[in-house]
Amino acid sequence: MERHLAQGVTEYWLRLPSKYKEKLSQIRVWKTLRMATDENDVWVRGIEPSKLHSPEIRSIPFKKIYFQKNNALFLLGGNLPEERLKTSLLWSPINKALPVEIPSYNFNYFGVNETIDFKLILSSVEHESKALLVDFKILDTYIPKAPAIRLQSIKWTIVNKKAFLIGTPLLPIPGKSYWLHQHFLIPTGYDFEHPELSNFYHKNLQTTQEEYIVLQPNNTYYKITTEQLKPLTISGYRLSQ
Repeated sequence: MERHLAQGVTEYWLRLPSKYKEKLSQIRVWKTLRMATDENDVWVRGIEPSKLHSPEIRSIPFKKIYFQKNNALFLLGGNLPEERLKTSLLWSPINKALPVEIPSYNFNYFGVNETIDFKLILSSVEHESKALLVDFKILDTYIPKAPAIRLQSIKWTIVNKKAFLIGTPLLPIPGKSYWLHQHFLIPTGYDFEHPELSNFYHKNLQTTQEEYIVLQPNNTYYKITTEQLKPLTISGYRLSQ
């Protein structure tokens, strides 16, 4: 029966109570989507079949997913129609129907550990790690035995009494890892709540080619300049101790 129903599917829809519409923020960048509202709900249509079970869709709470066949909407996995086709709604591209509110910031001052109003959220998307924050006890054990060629691609500096390493391939030691987006170093397993705002932050933070913004899950950050980063060598490391 499900196979028979699937043969006539023309489109997939998402229904969400209006009070939770901010939960749609992470799919507003999908260009195929259109959005409309009725009295109590937000409706989104145009979801690609390959994205029905994506992390972005799964993370939206209180949703219902429908498929359209003829003039009816069926719950995903269901056999009986639950809703008649919504023909009276006014549809708009989701990025216009759900605009991002850009806050105002004072970008003229940077402390060692400033707080800004963007938000990092957990992400299941994997990115290659480009930097590592390591306890000196761990590095003290690794460095004396490391072949010089293993250190050639790594530069480092000291941050909050820990070693900050950047370069690939990273050393095979435990630490807090970061992936690189523009000049933001973002903790592995996290991403911007609104990835489309990264260009805005990058521009207004006036980040140059000579500095990185290292973000933290609690929305603090610090800056590291390329002048602070030195080649990681066994002799240079010993002299720093």
